[in-house]
Amino acid sequence: MTLSYLRNLLFLLDLFVVLVHSEDLNATGEAITTRFWDCCKPSCSWTGKASFSHPVDTCNATDDPIADFVTGTGCGTGGSAYTCSNQHPWSVNDTLSYGYAGIFLLNHPDTEAFWCCSCYQLDFTSDPLKGKSMIVQASNTAFDINTANRFSLAIPGGNTTSHDGCAKQYGVQESVFGQTNSGVASVDDCDNLPDNLQDSCRWRFDWFKDALYPTVNFKRVVCPTDLTDKTGCIRTDEKAFADGQTSAASAPSSTSPLFAGLAAVLACLVLV
Repeated sequence: MTLSYLRNLLFLLDLFVVLVHSEDLNATGEAITTRFWDCCKPSCSWTGKASFSHPVDTCNATDDPIADFVTGTGCGTGGSAYTCSNQHPWSVNDTLSYGYAGIFLLNHPDTEAFWCCSCYQLDFTSDPLKGKSMIVQASNTAFDINTANRFSLAIPGGNTTSHDGCAKQYGVQESVFGQTNSGVASVDDCDNLPDNLQDSCRWRFDWFKDALYPTVNFKRVVCPTDLTDKTGCIRTDEKAFADGQTSAASAPSSTSPLFAGLAAVLACLVLV
């Protein structure tokens, strides 16, 4: 066995380890989408939810970042932490948008540690959004529906709740943000929202076509810095996931001699 062959074999063994670990971090499937904007402190803004650089950034009532991650939510507990207004959706072009979402994954129930601050590409599979995609960062959770994979898109004016979080944060009537479970009724109602949320409210009626519960195919992807710059949250497994995606893209074909050699070595290891 030549030295060159041994080196290639060791490379493949290292590649195999990377690919196996990356596979553990992957998440793909079909999902439904809903929408929300309740202004509350996002679930992934609490410490200890996952292994990350730090939790998702929160803001106070004047939309200034809060440095203390243990600050309570402004929804119902007397705290002062709310969703920052910049954690909203925006269009990159006619067929791609970025944004944030609360999510639930069936294969990882009750496991925020798996999804908090990870990013997912959502390819829409239902009209009127077929052919469009979003890349979202998981900043929140969506445990209230746990019978399907779900991405609840954070859209100002897209939905509101009885928590009165938006009323407390912005000093307005909660009705400004629309009705519970539906949000504002028309694009004209977006004019009533705080100035820093109006454009993203209009995004719902423009790019998003005011779609109701559109379905998607989803897969985990490397987070764009445009998303992580707004939350400050980067998972500690992000580099391993990114390395795995790069390795998978450059991995040898299953018909190559080197791959066959790897398979033979692994078979021998199993038999030892």
